[in-house]
Amino acid sequence: MDKLKTGMALTMLALGLLLVNCSTKIGPDEPDPFPNLHIVRTNPENGKTGVTDSVNLSITFSAAIDTTSLGLVIAPSPPGFYSRLQLSADGKTISSSVKLAPNTVYSLVIFFVQDLYQDRITQPFITHFTTGTSLPRGQISGKAGVPFNVPLQGFAGLVRKNLQDIFNATFPDHELRQNLVAVAPIMNNAGEFQFDHVPPGTYWPFAGKDLNFDGKFSLASVDQVQAYDANNDGAPDSVVVGIDQRLAAINLNVPVVGMKVVRTTPANGATNLPLDADLQITFNVPVDTADLGLFIAPIPEGLSTKDLKPSADGKTLTARVKLLANTAYTAVLYAARSKGGQVLSAPLEISFTTGNSFPTGEVSGTATLRGAGMAAAQNALVALLNTDLQQVILEIFGGKDPTEVLRSHLRAISYVRDASGKFVISHVPAGTYWPAGAKDEDNDGSIEPLTEPIGFYDADNDGSATRADSLRILAGQKLTAINMIFQKLF
Repeated sequence: MDKLKTGMALTMLALGLLLVNCSTKIGPDEPDPFPNLHIVRTNPENGKTGVTDSVNLSITFSAAIDTTSLGLVIAPSPPGFYSRLQLSADGKTISSSVKLAPNTVYSLVIFFVQDLYQDRITQPFITHFTTGTSLPRGQISGKAGVPFNVPLQGFAGLVRKNLQDIFNATFPDHELRQNLVAVAPIMNNAGEFQFDHVPPGTYWPFAGKDLNFDGKFSLASVDQVQAYDANNDGAPDSVVVGIDQRLAAINLNVPVVGMKVVRTTPANGATNLPLDADLQITFNVPVDTADLGLFIAPIPEGLSTKDLKPSADGKTLTARVKLLANTAYTAVLYAARSKGGQVLSAPLEISFTTGNSFPTGEVSGTATLRGAGMAAAQNALVALLNTDLQQVILEIFGGKDPTEVLRSHLRAISYVRDASGKFVISHVPAGTYWPAGAKDEDNDGSIEPLTEPIGFYDADNDGSATRADSLRILAGQKLTAINMIFQKLF
């Protein structure tokens, strides 16, 4: 809350103006000389046995490639492989000089790459080689479920340690690299995958999705993982492969969550709370308070992000707050990052009250990010103010502390749950309100209106947020179709 930039004033006063930036493809007026990007050769070649322990691993493409979004993963990961990757002078070959382990099978997947003309590979690529004398014949096949069934946005993997333990490690990406045994491509939109040349052992299968399309799969970012849950208990399960054994129908069906909230005080739905109370949020891993994004509506006295003090183990944040009598509160934790770099996978919303029951008023609608659609508004904050946005802006622009301004005007809050853009603001008391919103696109816990989308309710269709853009709700009333537009100034 205290991170809200005073620059918000300039943005909000300019609502209704939208600048559209256009990007130009390289060589837009020239024919593409390198259509149908594909892999020409690899070293070692696919199926090669008896590979020496010191080798220059290389992949040559049919055209010069753009390495900024290269999606490449190798298992096991030779020490220094990624840091030593080099691009040849003609831009067509990537290589890395590494030392391989003896009697070890390696698999390498390229799940995304494009050339300088933005032509992409049409299918993911897989190659195998070994420093041993032969390739084992063990095999694991199955399907990844939606949304992990996209061939050019991820891969399947086998690790030799429980996935949840890898996620909960202080440095999960390092832990993943240390335990990754094999990789395979997602072959089609049915999500089918097949691990070939699998040595005997116990493995935890998973699918990884490069959610932000940067080619750099990371458990410490927004990227996602889906695991195999054989007994439907919601936890990752392992498989055991014998010598030359082939396992089929190992279907992935449960998401694995890294950073998560395990407990809150007050609990969701708590009633009859004392006016002097402790607000606590407990995570499964130590949290970095610098990237915490939390709003409570109304904002209690004694609460800002700097007032949340970490416990000795860094997992629990606590603030002593003063609540108002007979008042319902809603808290939305919309961003958090662990000390190891993991991010909260989805916002958390809880409600509590000092009264014996909650107001039953409700405001619902659809949020749309102008120029990008409803799906782009997912996880955006939606709120109700007791004055119009221009008044809020004028107060901040006049030098008032942003947290104190919001403490005076923020009355209810929620967030957009999914790609449908639909939202519901619950527990709304009778009154007149101005709907508003914001989206923390970079997930850093800070609302930055000069660069991130701001939402408003345009009731009078004048293209901006004004005094006229309000709604009135009676006790227990449920208002629908209160649609909000999110947009950037730049």
